[in-house]
Amino acid sequence: TMAWILDEYSKFHGYSPAVVTGKPVDLGGSLGRDAATGRGVLFATEALLAEHGKGIAGQRFVIQGFGNVGSWAAQLITEAGGKVIAISDVTGAVKNSNGIDIAKLMKHSAENRGIKGFDGGDAVDPTSLLTEECDVLIPAALGGVINK
Repeated sequence: TMAWILDEYSKFHGYSPAVVTGKPVDLGGSLGRDAATGRGVLFATEALLAEHGKGIAGQRFVIQGFGNVGSWAAQLITEAGGKVIAISDVTGAVKNSNGIDIAKLMKHSAENRGIKGFDGGDAVDPTSLLTEECDVLIPAALGGVINK
């Protein structure tokens, strides 16, 4: 779809790859696009923590949402030494105070279309996720999930 939009726009205005995001790489798209928003969450969190003299390593994270943004954020946070202790998606939520094995959770989620039934922690009520004790809470679910 994005390639088509680029093509249609370019017919009238000349080749303009900046007109739309999500294009294939061979049409001017970006490498690493899938991880970009999750990586942005990591960078923003690093900047916030740095203002308080802290870093990602050693911090405990709770992530609401395990789609593209949340799963990449969880993976990158874990690689940076952070500990994801609770996470949810539309199918359920899981908590492990020792840290969730994100690679294992990603495999489980892909095979089961969600995190429900993951055996790497305790199932918890997804509505309680926002009140789990942590150092950093990352709301990465779909828009409108957090409301009054």
